[in-house]
Amino acid sequence: MQPAPTRNARIRVQRIRSPLTRVGYALPAGVSHLLLLSSGTVQTDTAVDAPRLWWRPKGTAVEMLAEAGTRATLLSIPEPALAQSLPAATIGQPLRQELSVPLQANDRMMPLIDGLEAELATGEAGADVAARHYLALLLTHVWRRTRAELLTQGATTEGLAERFVQLVTQHARQHWTVAAYARAIGVSRDRLRSAVKGATGLSPQAYLHRHLIREASELLNGTATPIGTIAFRLGFADPAYFTRFFSRAVGTSPSRFRASAKRRPNAEGSYAAWP
Repeated sequence: MQPAPTRNARIRVQRIRSPLTRVGYALPAGVSHLLLLSSGTVQTDTAVDAPRLWWRPKGTAVEMLAEAGTRATLLSIPEPALAQSLPAATIGQPLRQELSVPLQANDRMMPLIDGLEAELATGEAGADVAARHYLALLLTHVWRRTRAELLTQGATTEGLAERFVQLVTQHARQHWTVAAYARAIGVSRDRLRSAVKGATGLSPQAYLHRHLIREASELLNGTATPIGTIAFRLGFADPAYFTRFFSRAVGTSPSRFRASAKRRPNAEGSYAAWP
């Protein structure tokens, strides 16, 4: 079994380079571990297959077995170093749980680990400060990768709703159906409705309508663009239908809304609250 850092040890970088036989690595308590697995398999309680980014927060001691032919980089981070380097609470909180996401071939983390390792090895002034900054960048990148994976897969209700909101900003003017949004996210309409309703208080259809009304209100109030042009810009093939759509939602026609906005003292203000 390979030696392992103690609870109070410094940050340690270990390179696993295609051993001929299975090799064990001790992962002690009180230390968090980041594994970038480029090929092969490692096992603790469960097997992790390459290519994979695996984050194990501090916990009970465990042995990690690397199968023959495995190539990986293992970063061991004692709790004091982790606490000093976490850039923000929003990033630190997710890193308190185990995370596992696919490792990208062009992942930017390896240069950061190389830089961190170089600073740990040097005796130059400020090396500890530089190492903390490298680690902070690395932890931020881990957080970004895992967050992006959750949003893409819709693995959480919050992530699924956020993905829907992102897609709405891109495709609302194309008038996608709710079913189209569900297909793009990879979930059922019922699951999408439940997630969006829980996060926004609105059904997906109601959220789409509110988004279009907000855009229409801002264009009517902030520009002199003809109403027919606004309708086409927002994806309505028929200006008359846009007028009926707007009137039902706001309670007044687009032309009257624009006239009323001009009479208000603060007409240049935002209409984010509409409807």
